[in-house]
Amino acid sequence: FRSVAEEHGDGFAVVLSGGGSDGALGVRAVKEKGGIILVQEPSEAEYASMPQNAIASGVDFVLPIRDLAHQLVTLIGRRVAIASEVEGVGDDTQVQRVLQHLRDRTGQDFSRYKRATILRRLVRRMQVTDTGNLQTYFTYMQAHAEEIDALFNDLLISVTSFFRDARLFESLADKAIPNLFNKERPDEPIRVWVAGCATGEEVYSIAMLLLEEADRGGRRTDIQIFATDLDNEALKVAREGRYPLSIAADVSEERLRQHFNREGDYYRIRRELRDLVVFAFHNVLKDPPFSHLDLVTCRNLLIYVDRGLQQQVIRIFHYALIPAGYLFLGSSESADNPQGLFTPIDREARLYQSSYRRMERLPTLLHSLPTPNLSGVQSPPRRQSATPNDGTIHRRALEELAPPSMLVNEDYAIVNLSETAGRYVLHPSGPVTNAAPDIVRPELQLKLRAALHAAFEQGQRTLSLPVLVRFDDAMHPVSLHVLPSARDDTRHALIVFLEGAGIADDGIGASNTTAAPNPFQEELVATRAYLRTTREQYEAATEELRAANEELQSINEEYRSTAEELETSKEELQSINEELQTLNNEMKIKLETVSRSHNDLQNLITATDVGTLFLDRNLRIKLFTPGIGEIFNIVVGDEGRPVSDFTHHLEYPKFVADARRVLADLVPIEQMVKSTSNHWYLTRLRPYRTTDDKIEGVVA
Repeated sequence: FRSVAEEHGDGFAVVLSGGGSDGALGVRAVKEKGGIILVQEPSEAEYASMPQNAIASGVDFVLPIRDLAHQLVTLIGRRVAIASEVEGVGDDTQVQRVLQHLRDRTGQDFSRYKRATILRRLVRRMQVTDTGNLQTYFTYMQAHAEEIDALFNDLLISVTSFFRDARLFESLADKAIPNLFNKERPDEPIRVWVAGCATGEEVYSIAMLLLEEADRGGRRTDIQIFATDLDNEALKVAREGRYPLSIAADVSEERLRQHFNREGDYYRIRRELRDLVVFAFHNVLKDPPFSHLDLVTCRNLLIYVDRGLQQQVIRIFHYALIPAGYLFLGSSESADNPQGLFTPIDREARLYQSSYRRMERLPTLLHSLPTPNLSGVQSPPRRQSATPNDGTIHRRALEELAPPSMLVNEDYAIVNLSETAGRYVLHPSGPVTNAAPDIVRPELQLKLRAALHAAFEQGQRTLSLPVLVRFDDAMHPVSLHVLPSARDDTRHALIVFLEGAGIADDGIGASNTTAAPNPFQEELVATRAYLRTTREQYEAATEELRAANEELQSINEEYRSTAEELETSKEELQSINEELQTLNNEMKIKLETVSRSHNDLQNLITATDVGTLFLDRNLRIKLFTPGIGEIFNIVVGDEGRPVSDFTHHLEYPKFVADARRVLADLVPIEQMVKSTSNHWYLTRLRPYRTTDDKIEGVVA
């Protein structure tokens, strides 16, 4: 298939009258070249499974053999007209309208694909749908939702196989794979990303190389492989890891034994290899990439996109790789542009190594690039956004006028501080921590811990009584206002510090000191409140556990009852099975007896050489001996036909009447009858009696 597709190129129509279990790869290869796949109707084929396997991989036409040639001629003539019409379009507006409609329905943007690739796929779909121009095809797409999926799958066609371009994989195994295991920290995993993995053959090929290298060096390094693609159907095949026997042409016998299990007409990837890979839907041009990778492989994807997008993808791969990580591309791709990001290790094998210059920011992804509006509907004008200076002025005004604040998460860790909140933070000696109750000023710690507990455990807003806090030479009353907040399933609490005017030390009289609250008393009250809340939560949890325990006991009883029923059913089935075995033995004995009797009867008939004719109650022929052929004009195959339909050589015109009289009277008739050749025969007509004394016909 691959050789045929490469030989004939665009528009070649392949007729599959068979298409065995390895037909899927051939179908993809022909479609990649813009070819049309025609398959013989399975009901006409000698082996229906062969065309059915090809159909399962996705074909364009399934026709009877007499219609295939006519359809092929029609397609060839149609392609010439369509190709000239499409390629002659100077304005790409119609093409962009088709791509925008595809993007609106699938969410995937193909506008940056190469024009030749897009036109080849469009010509193929227009041939199949019998639409003469782009405008007609666009109308057809709008009316037939299934055509959206068909075009989308055509644009995603990727031909892959195990160890495709074997020399390139040998270079990867020799010059890159061993270096991946030379890490400073042995417990650090090897991370690999296979972008555009299709049906998974390339992913498993790289996984085999990694496992083989690990076995050679006796290493136990953790291996993580991320395999991504846009085609969900291809990902299903990859996740299943089941491939036809034809992969033996690409995978050595030793690797088949080591990494595959034989299942009928298929090979399945073994669990130890499958567990290394995680398959996911991902758009390398649009979605954020994986990071801290040791190896990235992306083969035969860049050749389909324009030069600008190629460079953007190369930047993304450089960002995803660690310094000195490896990039493995297809045989027609290169990482030379932009310059300075990758150094070739083996240019012929398209193996590159990332430079040590690390990108600080993620390159721009496709979804953030502007796209043209071809729908003809003008979008409403957007309101002009505020300039950065306006936002800065706004934030500064809030900092000047609003009280100091602090944002903490549900672990009480500080997430953010306002500019003026630093005066309330005082790091104690010892290990550095960002827990808010531990680093605020000592006078506020007790109040803050109680307020945060109320905020996160009970969802309550609290405003504490003023607490005197010493700042320099003056005491300031400070109240804590704590407000719980939850956004995007993340819980936070905002702490606002409300500070009053300062009080000089000499202004605090003895009466005030006497009236000041006892800190131990406050701590005792807070502790009691905390213990009361904890006890309530414990009691509630105990009730829930008790209810859950009762449910589990009920479920256990049901399971026990079900197990007993299954045990009873098992015993019944065993009893029935024994009865069936007994009946089977009896039937075998009867069959042997009947077979022996049949053999005896056949030998008796042959030995006696007497012409005998067995008729049923309607005088239809049931059986006859070979000798009857000398008297009646009967041949093998005449069983079931009335005896009156046949001529004979006897001067016995009342033969049929006498046979009916024997059936009616049950009295045998015996007489001498002369033949036309002057021979005399003793003719006997007797009733045919069964073993249970039933009359079932006549024996002559």
